[in-house]
Amino acid sequence: MLVGNGVGASCAKPTTAACAVLALLAACGGPQRERSTRVSSWSAHVYERGGLHGDALAGLMLRHEVCQGEDLRPYYGALDEADLIRFLERQRIEVSVERPRADLAYVTLSDSSGRPGLRLRVAILPSADEAGIELGEAIAQHGRGSWGVHRSNLAVLGPVDDVGQVVSTVAVTKLACWGVFTIAGVSEVYVIPGGYREL
Repeated sequence: MLVGNGVGASCAKPTTAACAVLALLAACGGPQRERSTRVSSWSAHVYERGGLHGDALAGLMLRHEVCQGEDLRPYYGALDEADLIRFLERQRIEVSVERPRADLAYVTLSDSSGRPGLRLRVAILPSADEAGIELGEAIAQHGRGSWGVHRSNLAVLGPVDDVGQVVSTVAVTKLACWGVFTIAGVSEVYVIPGGYREL
């Protein structure tokens, strides 16, 4: 469960009641660790107090410029992976999609050379609350460098990566403007403010 009110919001350990969906998200983030395309320095995208180590993640906030011009109003209607795909295509990011089940899709973003790059696991859940909770629990389970975004009933889990690279990736792709950006530190999961948010 996510706790806190924005900066430094954290996630408690997974509960047994959420095991089914947690297992779905956890299995999706298995040992394969795709290497994301290297992008600009993380510090250009956030205001920070203390860097990217340990509890200092609680001091991060996306810069206003990251989501400037994006609609950040909360959306609570039912979504599927097509909403994420439309958003990415508006950002001029080429994607490919696999949908092995009705409640799961893999969306792969092409890098600048057109080769497959960042692979996202998109879980389609019954509600916005469940998407936020399940994503937070899956991220906590995978540990430092695990991250994702959620919007309405979609939980999007990214591959584990260097924390600075994750911050750069969500800023450059504007994923933090599409969904609530959540990342694991050493012992907590943090919601990073400044982009899209749901109340």
